[in-house]
Amino acid sequence: MLNPSTSTRERILHQGLALMSQSGLIGVTLGVLADQVGMSKSGLFAHFRSKEDVQIELLSHMAEFAMAHVVEPSMKADEGLPRLRALVRNWFGWAQRAGLPGGCPVAAGLFEFDDVEGRVRNKILEMEGQWRLTLTELVQRAVELGHLRRDLDVDQFVWELCGIYLGHHAAHRFLRSADADRRAETAFEALVERAVPPRSRRRFITKNVGNKRRSARKRKS
Repeated sequence: MLNPSTSTRERILHQGLALMSQSGLIGVTLGVLADQVGMSKSGLFAHFRSKEDVQIELLSHMAEFAMAHVVEPSMKADEGLPRLRALVRNWFGWAQRAGLPGGCPVAAGLFEFDDVEGRVRNKILEMEGQWRLTLTELVQRAVELGHLRRDLDVDQFVWELCGIYLGHHAAHRFLRSADADRRAETAFEALVERAVPPRSRRRFITKNVGNKRRSARKRKS
């Protein structure tokens, strides 16, 4: 909810983020956004000179929005695997929990702009690279603390983790699968299980089985 002191530019970004979440970046045009905000197209030009400018500014705004809803809460967890788990828990399905009407705009943008060269694609590429660097640093820290194997291929771990996220995104948004969350969680737990040190694997499996049984009992009750 926007308060009366919100600037016109902030109002445009707020409405544009919702539009981008629902219609994708390609759906964000100056005309449509002007209608959403309730202003003339020429009035919108006073803040943004082109469709590309709007899209890039909205991506930057989304990065700040996601930081507040995904990253910052996760940093309260203990370093290493607990923090990585917290981040993944906040990351999967974050857009809906944050109040956006659609899915993650960057996840959609990876497919919208895969063959479209230009400034918007470069911005998405930069954001995705920064995000994967954040994941890499968290996984590497878990390795340093002994939570994950010393010989773990960190890049491969992050590659598979991003694949799980995109699989969840497609299942949840396009297929509308009711079990998307559960399957993504199962895939992530399997990835972690392969990455923990051998001495910790038995304890990890026992704890995970217990958690699944408790979750099953909760669903039945």
